[in-house]
Amino acid sequence: MVLGIGASINRGLLRQVIVSTISQLSVFVTGAAYCWFEPLTLRLREDPNFMMTSEEVSWLIAVVEIGAASSPMLAGYLSDRYGRKYVILSVGPMCLVGWVMALLWKNVWILGVMRLLHGMAIGVGFTVAPIYTAEVADPKLRGVLSGTFMTAMYAGSLFVFCIGPYLSYDIFGYACLPVPIAFTIMFMFCPETPYFFLMNGKLEKAKEVLMYFRDSKNVDEEIAQMKAAVEEETSGSSSWRTLFFDKGERKAFIIVNIVCIAKYMTGMPVIANYAIETFSKSSSSLSPEEMSIILMVLLTGIAILASFLSDWFGRKPLLLISCFGCFVAHLFSGLYYYLHEKTSYDSPPWMLYLGIALYCFCSDIGLGPLLQTLLGEMFGASTRGLANGITEGLAAVWSFSALKSYSPVNEAFGIYLNFWFYSGIAFVSGVVLWIMLYETAGKTIGEKEDKIDKSPS
Repeated sequence: MVLGIGASINRGLLRQVIVSTISQLSVFVTGAAYCWFEPLTLRLREDPNFMMTSEEVSWLIAVVEIGAASSPMLAGYLSDRYGRKYVILSVGPMCLVGWVMALLWKNVWILGVMRLLHGMAIGVGFTVAPIYTAEVADPKLRGVLSGTFMTAMYAGSLFVFCIGPYLSYDIFGYACLPVPIAFTIMFMFCPETPYFFLMNGKLEKAKEVLMYFRDSKNVDEEIAQMKAAVEEETSGSSSWRTLFFDKGERKAFIIVNIVCIAKYMTGMPVIANYAIETFSKSSSSLSPEEMSIILMVLLTGIAILASFLSDWFGRKPLLLISCFGCFVAHLFSGLYYYLHEKTSYDSPPWMLYLGIALYCFCSDIGLGPLLQTLLGEMFGASTRGLANGITEGLAAVWSFSALKSYSPVNEAFGIYLNFWFYSGIAFVSGVVLWIMLYETAGKTIGEKEDKIDKSPS
């Protein structure tokens, strides 16, 4: 365990922050893996070792989502059986092996295998890291600590966007190798969560971990509440039956998957993976590489701010602002590209800058960080891993659909239609969430609406 951290009065709080941050480094690693291919796309089409076609590039960008769809269910199961910690630890070795493969064997097929492996790591990190953070955090801090998830994701993406365009293929690969190694070494010394120990009947270990994360050694009341919740949530029906036949769990599952659709089908994966290509078709005075770096700086910076907002303002208001804000932002960006591609009007670059900046802000304060927050706090102990696994698997399906459809729509109609489609998804999602979503800020993990009972329908 990471014992001895924090000598101040609030040493428990400091430990929560440090350990949660280390766990979120798994997301930094997967963020770098997810966007690693983007800075290379234009160059690899002309590299004699690869000579890729547009179709091959499209598949290599999208195939990461096949890997991401294959691992969440297994990751959720293994996290319940062997622990959150050890499943998260697997992220580092998977990403490391992928980069080593890309350096040793330079051809399209090996890159495809590497992208599949990195996709599996992404599925694991996105499924289990939010559970780990939610289960070690105090309810009043859960929004802030869970909100660092997207900050870590964007920071990893920013890392590869900043160095990728300016380094050779080999040096770029070598520069990425220390990242998963550093994460794996640091996280090895972090503790397991008290919820996992309680799920396995290890009360004393759960108390020991909880005392480590709290300022007081008297955690009997909190551990009793956790124990009662775990016993209630793990008794009776199987996790599958509970998730789909318990009214509260079923509604929570529907809500998080609406948020999931909104997050990925409003263009977030496309903007990250096709940034350079998209910006190359604009009339901006900045280079596509510079525009891409600015995009990631905006997303990372706003994500840091957003991590403090969900506990202050609540999940529901921020998600509604996010959905309707993305609706307006993509409507504006689509208008820029429509005028640029389909008319003789010389659309000014500020229209694109405004649309992208508004999208960065609106997506970052709600849809970006809060899906993982909701996944970590809306479900009971017996369904949390299963719900996260299914949702992250579906997230990969939505993301793959968005990535694979981008180029055909772009070539057949124009970039503007992609942005207007994202705009429509954001608007519909906002309306549905306005009707269905209930507030979870400050509640204990798995706590449902008062009006929703726990009995099977």
